[in-house]
Amino acid sequence: MKAHIEFYFDFVCPLCFLATKPLREVMKEQKAEIEWKPFELCPEPAEQLEQIEDFLETPRNQSIAPLAQQLHVEINMPDMPPVPHTHLAHEGFHFAKKHGQEIAYVDAVFKAYWEDEKDISQIEVLAEIADSLHLDKEIFTHILKDRTFEQVHKDSLTHAYEDAHVTKVPTLKIGSRVLQGFASKETIEKALLHEHSAKDREK
Repeated sequence: MKAHIEFYFDFVCPLCFLATKPLREVMKEQKAEIEWKPFELCPEPAEQLEQIEDFLETPRNQSIAPLAQQLHVEINMPDMPPVPHTHLAHEGFHFAKKHGQEIAYVDAVFKAYWEDEKDISQIEVLAEIADSLHLDKEIFTHILKDRTFEQVHKDSLTHAYEDAHVTKVPTLKIGSRVLQGFASKETIEKALLHEHSAKDREK
């Protein structure tokens, strides 16, 4: 049976972006299933944050740059305050998920923001991403303008906040184990091994 990992993320969180690399490696090597769980660091109607540092525990030049270099991941800290709200990007995620494209969509939105420095709060930007994934651009634009997946997204946030008790991202849930903050490949593998061992003892 495939291992199951829940990954709570927000697109404007640099550690979430960096965390996708070890996650993909584990997913490939161990055939683990990743369940992507949207989270908003600054949900509406709260005012937009001026700087990404407002929700980082340590300054970005002390945590993000060295980690990105270690992982060999390109990352450009967007120089366009305020930090965009991400509800529309997440609503687009639910549309992509419905069409089996959630992994590709997540990767593309992360890339658009952290590599190409695009404003992912704009419907036009998100629609271009959808089009690049061969999702119907016109329908995608329509569902974002009509907020078709607004309630679906709100329900997913309720689950994150109230049921899963997630307070920060990235957060990974592997069985009974919860990993908060960036988790290396080795840390994820140890958590998976622990969970497999626990299930074997239960048999």
